[in-house]
Formats: sequence, structure tokens, C-alpha cells
Amino acid sequence: MCQSRGEGDGMWYGARVILLAALGLLARPSAAELDKKFNITIGYLPSITGERRDRQGLAISGALSMALEDVNNSTKLLPDVKLLLKWNDTRCDTVTAIRMLTDMTCSGVVAFFGPEGRCHTEAIVAMSRNLPMISYKCSDYQTSMLSNFARLEPPDTQATKSVIALLRYYRWNKFSIVYEESWVTVALTLENHAKKNNLTVNHQRPVIDGFKCCEEKMTCCAPGFWYQFIQETKNRTRIYVFLGSTAGLIDMMTAMESLQLFAKGEYMVIFVDMMTYAPKESLKYLIKTEDRGTTLVCPKTNWEMPFKKRAQSLLVVVSSEPEGSYEVFTGRVRDYNSMKPFEFPVPPALLEKSFNKFVSIYAAYLYDSVKLYATALHKLIEEETTYKNETLDYKKLMSIASNGTLIVSKMIHITPFKSVAGMSIRLDERADSEGNFSVLAFKNYTIEDIKCNASMVAVGHFQQSGKEFPEYKLNPHVPIDWPDGVKPEAEPSCGFLNEKCPKDDSQITSLVLD
Repeated sequence: MCQSRGEGDGMWYGARVILLAALGLLARPSAAELDKKFNITIGYLPSITGERRDRQGLAISGALSMALEDVNNSTKLLPDVKLLLKWNDTRCDTVTAIRMLTDMTCSGVVAFFGPEGRCHTEAIVAMSRNLPMISYKCSDYQTSMLSNFARLEPPDTQATKSVIALLRYYRWNKFSIVYEESWVTVALTLENHAKKNNLTVNHQRPVIDGFKCCEEKMTCCAPGFWYQFIQETKNRTRIYVFLGSTAGLIDMMTAMESLQLFAKGEYMVIFVDMMTYAPKESLKYLIKTEDRGTTLVCPKTNWEMPFKKRAQSLLVVVSSEPEGSYEVFTGRVRDYNSMKPFEFPVPPALLEKSFNKFVSIYAAYLYDSVKLYATALHKLIEEETTYKNETLDYKKLMSIASNGTLIVSKMIHITPFKSVAGMSIRLDERADSEGNFSVLAFKNYTIEDIKCNASMVAVGHFQQSGKEFPEYKLNPHVPIDWPDGVKPEAEPSCGFLNEKCPKDDSQITSLVLD
């Protein structure tokens, strides 16, 4: 239980103020008193240790230090407020995270950033006190229903809006959805969006991740699984949307190639990748890691025609690549990781400058979450003081800074905003980031660090316009090279069952008149 603050200190402070005023000592405040800021504390719940392989705390925490420094040194953003920090390692454990969250709440923390991974239970605990919780990496879809919760990492379901925009742009009004088990929510969301847009879903088929299939010795581990799967669907569809791993994507497209589906340029596969586009990793959609080896080079096929047509039959909807200046930001994050309050040790190899520790896009999400919270708080303080002509005091500040519903609502209202990664970020009505997505296609294009004259490159992007679905914008300088030079259609000209073409005379049923 959190203990309420006693009233004794307040009474003594009031008596002292009256006494000093009477003595005339408050008539001319000093410069130090004029510059004094109100201190409020935010809480940070990273995963530094624990069982999750994708934990981010060690690599990105410096981004939070940077954001606090930028806010506290700003003369325009929260000039009367200083943000302090409490943090602790949740060790990827929900019970540990809840205990830390509760302890921080009792110590007066006004808002939380994190935790990573699963966060729904923690968000409900924060909601019980209506404290803001702003996530830079949370996979729980149901937290979007909470009014105190905002998410800077776009949930996987947000990519479905871009997929729909892509399908509509190319008039692919009939398509099939193939998804791995962990993508079921995304698949259902995509199907619902399709229905709203009068698009027909020819098939919606779940498949099991190949690694799990073979690890548990299931029938789907058999070499002919994908071959049979494509055989069952190919005559009633031309456009496949695959939701899953790159290994699953490659297996599916290999089966399609073996059935000669790419020979005439009639089939298209759309793949969704929520990871940020990295040009040097763009071959992962075409060749499995074990086939590429440790060196980033072209495959032995040298882009011969069958493989080239297969590659041209793939479009990838992927999180957009940050702007070039992002490298400067990540360099600073590495420096701040080793400074107070985190002081994470620097590996010897880094000291020797033999390589740089990878800093993911989550660093930008973390930085942006703090800046967006501070901006929302600043706007709310302005509304309460400047516009209402009232004086800001500590009690009023605390009531605003810790009001999760009010803060999150204002965060939605003030977006879009410019991310430190260079993109424009918008929060939807549930305070989920809508994300920024691009479309990749196979092009004869040389990428630095890859000894290859062709790869998957960005040919278009999705522009958020405030409407339910983004607008797809082509890059006029990088046109798509369609297989056989023509965009595939959603169905054959005569229909899948030849129902759209007139039958010859021998098939016309005679009209018998009485």
C-alpha cells in the first residue's frame, strides 16, 4: 500500500512563508529561486537480463538518457519542469515488473516507459491508478483498449492497412491469406479490412512454422507439404499474402516455382515484415541464411531467368528505413549506454573499435516516447495556466503529469510528429503508432556492402493521411520490374472457372418455346 503524504510539513511550510512574508524577505526573490524547476519522476522498466533473446535494454537505454537531457535542457519544452528517472531491470518477468511498477508508484513516479514484451498485466496495474504507460516494445494487442496506454512500436496489425492500400492500388480485389500461427490476429485483422473494402479473400489458411514442424516431427516437416498446399489453392487464386517467417516465405515460393507458377508472370506474393528495412539484409527474402553463408554475396544462380522471375513475383511490405542521420543518433545512444545512470560495460571489442554494437529501431521508439510524453505534458500545462491564466503549482503539475487518460489523449491529438529516425509518426484513435511502411521489389540495383548487382529495394511507401488507410505512393525514379513486363491480375480474364467468357455454340443451351 502506498502511504499518503502527511499534512504536517505543509502546515510548517505555510507558517514559514507567512513569517517570511511578514518580514519582507520574499519581496525580492533571488535569481536561483526564479530558475527553480518542479521535479517530477518517470519510471523506466527495461529488460536488461532474462530469457528473452530479443530484449533491448542493454542496447537502447541510452536513448532515454538522451531524451531526458534534451527535454531538461530545452528552454521551450517544459521550462518549469525537470524530469528525473527511476529505473530497474524487469528481467523479462511479469511478476518482477509488477513489483517494481508498484514500488515506483508508491514513491511518486508519474509515468512509465516499458516494459518490453508482454505488458498487458502491467498496463492494467498502471490503469488502476490511471498512470500513463508508454510502450516502446510491447506485443500485447489487448493493451490498445486501455485509455492510459500508448504504443510507439506499431503493432503487427497496423501493417494490414498498408497491405489493403497496396491491394487496392493495383486492383487486386481477390487474394489468399496464408499465415503462421503467431500471425493469427494479423490474419483476422486483414480479413476484416478486406471485407470492409469489398475485397474477396479466396482462402485463409494457417500453416505451422517450419522449425516447429520438424522439431516436433509433424507431417508439415515433409518436403512435399508446401507443394501439396499450393496445389490445393493455385487454381482459385493469383495473389498470395504470406504472414510469417522469411524461411516459410522461401519454402512457399520454392513450391510455387516447382509448379511453374512464375513462368508466365501470373502469380504474385506479398510478404509482411515488421522489422526495419536494412539494405544489407535484403537478400533474406530470397535466400535462406544457411544458403547465403556468412558472406553477403549473390547466390550461385546469378539471377538466372527462373529465379529472377520468382524474385520479381514478390513484393514486401516492410517498416521503412530510417533517414541517414539515424546513424548519428545510434552512435550517441552507444555512448550514453555507458554513462550514468546505466553505466553498462563496453565489450573489449568495442573499445578496440573492431565493431559497433547494433542499436535497433527500438532506440528511436524509446526516445520518441519520452519526447512525446513531455510535449503532451507541456501542452496540457499551457492549457491549464496560460489559457486559463492560472499559476502552476506542484499539486496541479502532479495531477496533470500522472493523469494517464489525459496525457494519452493529448498525445493522440498532437500527432503526427517528427521521429528522431526522420519519419512522421501518427498515433491512431487507440494511441497505437500507425508506423511507416515501404514496399520492396526486386531490382537490378547495387547495394553497398553486398557484392551483388540486384536485390530487394524500396519502390514505394505509404503516406499516412489521417484516414483509416494510408495512401500508397510510388517512387517515380524506381519503377517495379514486373515479371514478363506486365502486372499480374487478381484472376484470369475469363475468371477462375471460365465463367466470364461466352461459351461456344455447342455449349449454349437451346431456348425451347412453348
